[in-house]
Amino acid sequence: MKRIGIIGAMDIEIELLLGRIELQRKEKIAGFVFHLGKLCGKDVIITSCGVGKVNAASCTQILISKLGVDGIINTGIAGGLHEDVEVCDVVISRDVTHHDVRKKQMKNWFPHQEYFEGDRKLIEAAEKAFENSDVINSSCHLGRIVSGECFVDDTQLKEQIIEGYSPHCVEMEGSAIGHVAHINDVPFVVIRSISDKADEEASVSTKEFEKITAQNSAAVVMNMMKIL
Repeated sequence: MKRIGIIGAMDIEIELLLGRIELQRKEKIAGFVFHLGKLCGKDVIITSCGVGKVNAASCTQILISKLGVDGIINTGIAGGLHEDVEVCDVVISRDVTHHDVRKKQMKNWFPHQEYFEGDRKLIEAAEKAFENSDVINSSCHLGRIVSGECFVDDTQLKEQIIEGYSPHCVEMEGSAIGHVAHINDVPFVVIRSISDKADEEASVSTKEFEKITAQNSAAVVMNMMKIL
């Protein structure tokens, strides 16, 4: 991959990366600010897309169509859903999907396909990067990541998502990024660190762990640049 796009929803999720980039220039397109430069010797474009799937999809398409990236990494925080996933753990996307789109619709759009698979090379690089990172007191999981247009802080909704999709974590952008990458035939991976358990305590937990988990995910991305 010659140029990799790195997307976080919020500024805090790309803060660590922007602190390390050898910045060459910035471009503003459709309200998104794109930071072009080198990260650990790799050509990258780093941006925050804002919260939600529409923002994420729009930003991803710009990265591909206008800025010419040939790989996409989404970094950030998420709510844990799998029983083995704890706060501060890292989840790497085996695949992604929308939990707020009916499976029937997915099958109509993409026959026999309900999920968008992460790129094997990027997945392997992320796993190796985690092993070589200084992320402490956390484990790494490979699994499904689901996204929807809501912050999940309700146990009943949490259980419905688990029953329907068997995911490891939930957030609000990854499936849109994977969806757009897929239709453009661009490899992608989503990397998330767990800030909360997607229950009634989610808001409190997110405030407490937001910064450390955002940095956990970004640290993995940083190490990936040394591998790819």
